[in-house]
Amino acid sequence: MSSINPYFTFHYSQPEEYRFSHDSVFLARRVFEHLSGKDLHQKRALDLCSGVGVVGLDFLFHRIKNGQSTPGFFDFLEVQEVYRSYFMENAKSSGAAGTDLSFVHRNYNDLQKPPFLETYDLILSNPPYFFTWQGKLSPSEFKNRCRFFIDSDFKNLFDGIAAALKKSGEAYVLLRDLPEHKWDVLAEARHLCAGKLDLEVLGDIRGTHFVRLTS
Repeated sequence: MSSINPYFTFHYSQPEEYRFSHDSVFLARRVFEHLSGKDLHQKRALDLCSGVGVVGLDFLFHRIKNGQSTPGFFDFLEVQEVYRSYFMENAKSSGAAGTDLSFVHRNYNDLQKPPFLETYDLILSNPPYFFTWQGKLSPSEFKNRCRFFIDSDFKNLFDGIAAALKKSGEAYVLLRDLPEHKWDVLAEARHLCAGKLDLEVLGDIRGTHFVRLTS
């Protein structure tokens, strides 16, 4: 996939210290295409590890632009409070007036307990790709928390998704192999999903697996 985004939405407000990658905008577009025509009216959605809200807001932008129904509620769960002001500015620019947008300052471990249990029809996520033993940490704690599993871990990512999805819900997630660290992300993900979630690989986004999880 080209690194050039052919589906521009709007200019995002974001911290200078850490800029989102095109993985997020491509994920939003691919999910839009995959769900094109599906009725999402009155559904509840979650952008997990949302940052400034790019994945969820881009997804909504594409739905609105193409005259398709949008979820009635869309939560944006992010562990770093610093993102809130950027998200609020982006939410105003998104044009998603028909959806109730909420920034949720929580750790995704919390998805395994009320009020999140079996709450979401749709989850979108571009989570961190690295563990602290995989690569050099930055002097910036903020940047490290964006790139590495620090506030929680890989297992709790899947446990949280499994707990928060409704029985008929679905999640779309980006997962990246790290061959230089002998890390087979799909093998580990399938192990963690066993008995909880079905995992389907839908394709590739810039060298990253585009997967669908269903309960």
